[in-house]
Formats: sequence, C-alpha cells, structure tokens
Amino acid sequence: MNIIVFIIVLGILVFVHELGHFLFAKLFRIRVEEFGFGYPPRMLTFGHFRGTKLTLNWIPFGGFVKIFGESDDGSELADHDKQVSLVHKPKWQQLLVMFGGILFNIVFAWVLFSGLYTVGVTSSIDVAPKNYVFDETKLMVSTVLAGSPADEAGLLPGDEVKEYFNTVETVTVRDEDITDIAVFVNQTGELEERVGIVVLRGTDLEVISVLPEQGIVEGGYGIGVNLDRVGELKLPIHQALWYGAKSTYHYTLAIIDGFWQLITGRISTDNVSGPVGIVKQIGDASRVGFVYLISFTALLSLNLAVLNIIPFPALDGGRMAIILIEGAMRRRIKPVIVNWINTVGFLVLIGLMILVTVSDVVKLF
Repeated sequence: MNIIVFIIVLGILVFVHELGHFLFAKLFRIRVEEFGFGYPPRMLTFGHFRGTKLTLNWIPFGGFVKIFGESDDGSELADHDKQVSLVHKPKWQQLLVMFGGILFNIVFAWVLFSGLYTVGVTSSIDVAPKNYVFDETKLMVSTVLAGSPADEAGLLPGDEVKEYFNTVETVTVRDEDITDIAVFVNQTGELEERVGIVVLRGTDLEVISVLPEQGIVEGGYGIGVNLDRVGELKLPIHQALWYGAKSTYHYTLAIIDGFWQLITGRISTDNVSGPVGIVKQIGDASRVGFVYLISFTALLSLNLAVLNIIPFPALDGGRMAIILIEGAMRRRIKPVIVNWINTVGFLVLIGLMILVTVSDVVKLF
C-alpha cells in the first residue's frame, strides 16, 4: 500500500513540475513534442493537445515533457523550426521555461498548505497565527527514526503521548512542551533506566518501554522520535492563503539550509532518504492521517523545487546556469559540450541515487 501511495504522490509532483515547463513553453510558442505520463517504453498514445502528443508509459514514476530544441544536436534548422525551438528563443524565455517546473512545485506546496488551513488541520502550535487559541492540544509522535530505540520498541507516528515515567518520576502530559520530555529522556538515560511511555493509539492505551541511547541526539541521550504539540487549526481563506505562503517560505528556507549543511558536511549523509526511505516516510505520514500525508506531499514538492534549482548538470538549475553563461558570453556553447556535461551529470545523479537507495535498504535491517 505504501508503494502505491508513493507512486501516486510522486506522479502528482512530477506532473506538476513538468506542467510548469509545458505551460511556459506553450506561452512562448515553443513546440512541445510530447507530454509523457510515466517513463518509456511507451504503452500508448491517448491524444494530442495543441500539437503535443500525450502518452502513457510503462514505468509509473512521474513523467516528462519533450521540448523541441532542448536536446540540441547542433544541426542547422529551417527558419520555421527556429521559430518554435527553445534554444533559438531569447535567453529570458529559456530561463522561464526551465524555471517553470520549480515555480509550479513551490506554488503547488502553497496551495496544499493553504487548503489545509482553510478546511481545518491538525497543526503544530508553532505555525499558528499569533494569539490563535486552540480549543485543545496534544503531544503527538510525528516521526520515528528507523532502527532507533523508539522504532524497535514499537512507537509509531500518530501515537499521542499521554504520560511518561521512570522509577523516580511520572509525568502526565498537560502543558509540557517537547523540551520537557527531551530533558526527561536524557536524565533517564543518564540513570541507565528505561523510559515508560503511555500512548493513545486509535482508541487503545498502550505502554511502551524504551531504553535511551547516546548518539541519537547531540550531547545526550535520545530515543529517536520527533514530537510535536498539535491542535486543530482552521482559518478564513485570506488568512489561510497568507499562512500558507508563510509556511511555504519558512519550509523552503529550512530545506535550503538542510541542503547546504549536507553539502558542507555539517550533517551526515545518513540523514538523506532515497525512494525506499521516502516510501517509508509516506507510509508513516499516511498512518498518522490524510492531513499529514498532504502536508508531507507539500514538503516533498518543496524538496523537489530546491533540488532542481541547484546548478548541477542535468538538473533545471544546471540548464539555467548554462543559459546564463551563454548570455554573458553572447554566444552559444557548442551543443556537443552541453550534451556531454548533461550526460555526465545525469550519470552522477543516477550513481548517487543508487548509493542512497542501498543506504535506505541497509537501514531497514
């Protein structure tokens, strides 16, 4: 079931991304030869839209658009073909076509966040408008680190923490924040004791015993969970749009910071998830509830946008960098060089994806 949900979510995100490229290309009268759902080999052609072939392909992950002139082999074109070729359009139009997918992923995340705030969402109290009064709040497990003590003990995303205890003290969750339980876990770890956690799972209360370990959190003991104080948040449409935009902005900055810390080595590559890891995370999110799945989809959309804006060959950001270089040089880089750069970049990306996937699989055992 997790794999099916993963395919649906990924398909939607890639469709939105490619739709951005497609619409900007159409706006500037650039020929789009094919809009493919999934990746080849082709299953069938089910129609045409303004000269663009619409296809369904056998590999169900995402999709693609084939823009005329994007893969330029350097051959001379007839005048009527130049008029609809990407590389023969002004540089600013080429940039917008490449940026279109990134923009649409950002806008899509904003729409999802805003929609959730409009219909009402179980939300972290940290993102609520100032002075917003929650009728009721609860402390919830949002994520569980794979292979952590919490994971091995059986804690699950969506568990509501009602009480936690050790041999010295019992704390009933009322207005305590996340820091309190983190301190409690660390102190219990120093005592070399287990933490008992009473959780509400559905309609049942369960008691889970966890032994804190060092190395999970910096400078102390941890059990490998993220907890969040949440409540029901519902806003009028104008506020929902505004706070949807704020959420999009803040999460985008956080993702950029995460990528930067990864590049500079400040965080370990163990924190990176590939397809296998994302399948598990989607499963965790859907287990918590549909609202969390939508929120996670919005975050994945922003991750896709940030990833693609990186100026790396074969990514949208790499293609945009080449366009900017060509604009500064006032001449085109030889197509054979551009194609070689993109091919090498694509192979590197595939290699990284394989390494991350292997790492994801190892974490499962």
